[in-house]
Amino acid sequence: MSWRVETLTKLLDEAAALLRAYEQTGWAEWLAKDAMRIRSHDGYGIEHLLSAYGGMGSLNDVVLQRSNGVEVTMDFNDNERFSKLRSEIYELAMTCRPTDR
Repeated sequence: MSWRVETLTKLLDEAAALLRAYEQTGWAEWLAKDAMRIRSHDGYGIEHLLSAYGGMGSLNDVVLQRSNGVEVTMDFNDNERFSKLRSEIYELAMTCRPTDR
């Protein structure tokens, strides 16, 4: 496994864990499944991952927040970390795309 793919899957695991901590299970599972596909050399994993970016309701729109009844709290450090992860994942995924497209 190339260092790019290894780094990408580690970032995906980290982002999925952060999403789970904020009960964003749909997106967490999306990223975890793509990490599994990418680790098993399934080229669809990269394409599926990149399809999460862009458009309304995309991964780009996710804001991490916890709901405590009526009050909603946000941890800005976690949001900053998730934003950075999201960008790093996208950039790395673009470099890992199959060239025979």
